[in-house]
Amino acid sequence: MPALALSALLGYSVFFDSSSVLFRDITVPDVVAEDGFTPHVMASRLASEVRGISRAARTAKEQQKVGLTDDETAVKVVADQFEFLKPIKATQEVMGLVTFIFSGEMVKLEKDYEFAVRGEDRKAGRTISISARGARPEELIRPVAIDLVRFIDPYIVASYYYETTRDSGSKDYSNTLRELRNCMIVMPKDERYWAVNLQGLVFLQQGKPDDAIMKFNEARTMRPDFVLPVYNIGVAMAAKGKHEDAIAKYKEVLTIDAEKRSRYPHAYTQWGVSLAATGRPEEALTMFQRAEQADSNYADLYNAWGKFLRDQNKIVEAREMFQKAIDRAPERAEFRENLKVALSAPVR
Repeated sequence: MPALALSALLGYSVFFDSSSVLFRDITVPDVVAEDGFTPHVMASRLASEVRGISRAARTAKEQQKVGLTDDETAVKVVADQFEFLKPIKATQEVMGLVTFIFSGEMVKLEKDYEFAVRGEDRKAGRTISISARGARPEELIRPVAIDLVRFIDPYIVASYYYETTRDSGSKDYSNTLRELRNCMIVMPKDERYWAVNLQGLVFLQQGKPDDAIMKFNEARTMRPDFVLPVYNIGVAMAAKGKHEDAIAKYKEVLTIDAEKRSRYPHAYTQWGVSLAATGRPEEALTMFQRAEQADSNYADLYNAWGKFLRDQNKIVEAREMFQKAIDRAPERAEFRENLKVALSAPVR
C-alpha cells in the first residue's frame, strides 16, 4: 500500500503537472472503433482539440492547461507495468486534484452520428451536457471542443475567435463580439475586465481608436493594476497619430510591468514603431533590439522591424525579418503578405 500510494502521487505529478482537466475514454460503437476511432483515440482527439483552441487564443489571462489522455503521458508507462492507472485516477479524483471532468459517447444513428459529452466543474458545482450530429465522427470533435472550452472559460473562446480572425486578415469580428456578450453575462464580475479590454481590441482592429480607448479606460477602472489596457491605449494613440502620447503609455507599461515583464517586448516594439513614424530611425532600431532581447519569439516584433527596414529600402534585411515573423506565427496572413511584397520588390 505505501508503494501504491507513492506511485499514485508520482503519477499525479507527471500527468497533472500541466493539467486540471480530465478526459475519460469516449464510448464508441464498433463501426467507429474499426475505423481507428477507439475510446482512447476519441478522448485524445477531443483533449487535443481543446488544447489547440486554448493555444490559438493566445490569451494572457491565466487559463486552465489541458493535458492529453493517459496513453500519451509518462504515467501510462508506469500504469502499464504496475497496473497503477486506476488507483492513480481514483486518487486524483478523490483528492479533488481534477477541476474539470469530461466523459461521453459516440452513437451511430440511422443516417449519421451523434457525439454527446457531459462535464463537471467540481469547484463551481456546474455541469454541462452537449451534443453534435454529423455524417462523420471526426467532424463532430471541433464543435464539441468549442462548447467545452466555453464551459471551462468563455473568455478563451472569445480570444480564440479574435486571434483567428486577425490571423486570417478579416475584419469580421461578429463571432468574437457574440462570445464577448456571453462573457459579460457568465464570467465572474471580478474577471470581466478581460472581456472589456478585448472589446477595445476589436474596436481598434475595426479602425475605431476612440471607441477602443474608451473600453481600455473602462477595463483599467475595473482593475487598476491591469497592464494590458495601458499598452493598448498606447497603440490606439499611435493609430490616431499621437505618437508622443503613445510613447508615454509604453513607458508606463515598463514601470507597471517591471516585475513580470510580460509586456516588455510589446512595449519596446511599438515604441520603436512610433519613433520610426516621427523620424527617429536610430532610436527606433534600439527599441527593436531591446524588444528582441526581451523576447526573441515575439512574432509581431519581426513584422514591425521588417516594415521599418522596408521603408528604408533595405529590402534584403526586411525579407529576413518578415521570414522570422512567419517562422514564429505562420498562421498570420499579414506576415505572409508582407514577405510576398518584399520578395517582389527590387533590391537597390
